[in-house]
Amino acid sequence: MIDAHVAAGDLPDLPTLGVDDLLRTLDDVGVERAVVGPVGRWVAVDNEDGNRTLAGWVGAHPHRLAWWATVNPWYGRDRAGAELRRAFADGACGLKLVPSVQGFGLLSPLLEPVLDVVEEHGRPVYVVTGVPVASEPLQLAELALRRPGLRFVMGRSGRTDFSLDLLPALTTGPNLVAETAYNGAALITRLVAELGPGRVLFSTDAPFNDARLELERVGRAGLTDADRAAVLGGSATAVLGATW
Repeated sequence: MIDAHVAAGDLPDLPTLGVDDLLRTLDDVGVERAVVGPVGRWVAVDNEDGNRTLAGWVGAHPHRLAWWATVNPWYGRDRAGAELRRAFADGACGLKLVPSVQGFGLLSPLLEPVLDVVEEHGRPVYVVTGVPVASEPLQLAELALRRPGLRFVMGRSGRTDFSLDLLPALTTGPNLVAETAYNGAALITRLVAELGPGRVLFSTDAPFNDARLELERVGRAGLTDADRAAVLGGSATAVLGATW
């Protein structure tokens, strides 16, 4: 079982989650592997610090963890591009973007040089969606249409403000992947039926979210054994590719 996104970083209202705490959380719910994404200052300003820290966690636990790197597009083509290339060389499985925190819109030209680097390396892009006006599902759908050579994971699947836009957005193109976190069993059932299990990733977004509850939601979705196995791990392996 693979959790496609758990969070780590420094936030004023969240105790810093260390790697040992993270592994205990995964063990409690039976998650074998997880992909860690930076939050807080690691996303907003201290990208290199966060990237290097997560790389260290993964280096110490390569059979349990992978990581999403981040760069803020406002750092520009040279600085952001250089850090992203360094992070990919250090083993990052893809790029995480949080437009509402990093201060740009998903369709901003600022993002293009960063996406060029991702496409050069053949990695996926994880985008936290659901926040107006910077990161709405239909904006990500438009970006995916503009960049067909990239695969995008719709983090949080538009929750909470834009859940009704989720399916119209996801069905625009095959390079968009849904995430289960924050979505109920009925919607997970529908996502698998309309997109196929290979385009639905299980994630918990722990510690912001309850990992056991997220696993129960998948269990209540009434999926076949094969579809459940894909959602809980097979699709993540396909999306992350050789980096995992």
